[in-house]
Amino acid sequence: METVTFFSLFIIGLSYGSTACMFTCMPFLSPLLVNNSNTIRESINVVLPFSLGRVFTYTVISVIALSSAALVKELLNDNIVFQSSLGVFTLLMGLFMFYRVLKKEKKGCSTNSSMPNNQTMSRLGLFGIGALVSVNLCAPVLTLIALSANSGSLAGAIGMGISFGLGAVLIPFLFYGFFLSNVFRGLLIEFRSYAKSIEMMASLLLIAVGVLILNGQIRL
Repeated sequence: METVTFFSLFIIGLSYGSTACMFTCMPFLSPLLVNNSNTIRESINVVLPFSLGRVFTYTVISVIALSSAALVKELLNDNIVFQSSLGVFTLLMGLFMFYRVLKKEKKGCSTNSSMPNNQTMSRLGLFGIGALVSVNLCAPVLTLIALSANSGSLAGAIGMGISFGLGAVLIPFLFYGFFLSNVFRGLLIEFRSYAKSIEMMASLLLIAVGVLILNGQIRL
């Protein structure tokens, strides 16, 4: 019976991820991919931590729902903290991208030892944005809550959260990791002389999205 439930949640997540989620993720992933789409590996390094953050949140929601569906619904309805956190994360990621663009001019003065820390910070930031973006009370998530609350076991609730999460991130992962990154890569090759300006505009766009979220003008 649980196997059928897992598969059903995967399909629900797949449907959700191929429609509403595609547009929800676009303001965050598109500017980041402009800066990191020289190879498929670079694109995946952006999309993967973002996607894992989303799966993590759906799993946490599912586990909490097992203990108290009413509590998790209340937390999700009162999403001011999550909205503010998402705005801060997005703003910081935009500033970090802008810093990297400026740093390229001083590449000769930079040291290789600092790069791993910057990459780690970037992945943690992407994971955090993905986790916060997923705190959104919609019909598919309510279905996940309802089924998890009645799962009867912690393993079942975790399985439901992971099944839904994998379904929700699959199509966006393929779209942003492969298709959209190829589009950006083609554009950057075509406009190579404008690459720095494109990267800077992408950074400013992400900063603007963060500010709009903090001001409540963008709600997820």
